[in-house]
Amino acid sequence: MRKWLNSLERRLYKYNIPPIMKYLVFAMGGVFVIDLLMGMTTAYTTRISLLNYLTLDIPMVLRGQVWRLVTWLVVPQQDNLLWMAISLYFYYMIGTALENRWGARRFLIFFVIGAVANIAAAFLAHAITGYGYGVNTYLYYSLFLAFAALYPDMQFMMFFVLPIKAKWLAAVDLIYFLMAIVMGGTSLRLAAIASLVNIALFFGEDIWQTGRRIYFQWQRRRQFRR
Repeated sequence: MRKWLNSLERRLYKYNIPPIMKYLVFAMGGVFVIDLLMGMTTAYTTRISLLNYLTLDIPMVLRGQVWRLVTWLVVPQQDNLLWMAISLYFYYMIGTALENRWGARRFLIFFVIGAVANIAAAFLAHAITGYGYGVNTYLYYSLFLAFAALYPDMQFMMFFVLPIKAKWLAAVDLIYFLMAIVMGGTSLRLAAIASLVNIALFFGEDIWQTGRRIYFQWQRRRQFRR
């Protein structure tokens, strides 16, 4: 799989691909501000939300609103200004860190694979239930899983006072994935699974080798005790 990713990355060398994370963050922030201003300038009973025209709503896509296949990527995940600012800063930090580590092309491949998998999951949910939608929450969560895999001992200040390493935050991240897969509806469940596809492709071999090494070490300790 790693050879395939390397080959795909080499094919992109002929294109001048800039880092995209800053544009995603700025676009998401812009959508949040515009939607906030729309809410402040219209009556509550007649408020038209910009987000209603940007989400990945498969029935609307099939009716011709194909821009939703792209715009859902910049739909804000928060409705509170403070938490939105923190969220944007956090995603900008981990996204640019991944781009600096991998390069813009490899990061683009990672992100596009996750996005395409989520779109396919939304269409599959529509085929199963008659209504399918997509959310970008778990796609962005997958960025942090990748970050934690590369920088497991990086420390973050939880609530600005409590230091915690990235690998433990990633464990919490995985709990959210598990909760969505076990307890979520069809669309949410498939979105969570789809957002792990890029993780499996990029880190599957490392996870497998680490699991084998832990298993063999456990076997050796067991035999030594006997």
